[in-house]
Amino acid sequence: MKKVQIKSVFEQISEQVFKMNNLNEAKTFTINFINEKNINEINKKNILQQLNDIKTLVRFQTYICNSLLKYEGMSVN
Repeated sequence: MKKVQIKSVFEQISEQVFKMNNLNEAKTFTINFINEKNINEINKKNILQQLNDIKTLVRFQTYICNSLLKYEGMSVN
């Protein structure tokens, strides 16, 4: 039986969004990507709300990193 690797949505987008220099561009890309994915509605709503509250590119990048760790099961909390 072949093991299938599933990437989190944050792993799928992280490389692209870290190349972006504009907060609105990065947020729009991420929000569109999240909306197109079939993920748990509670998680989706939480992610979208947190993304909407972000005001700086550095904070956005920090959120992506923390979310990547969280959803890959590598967070410290």
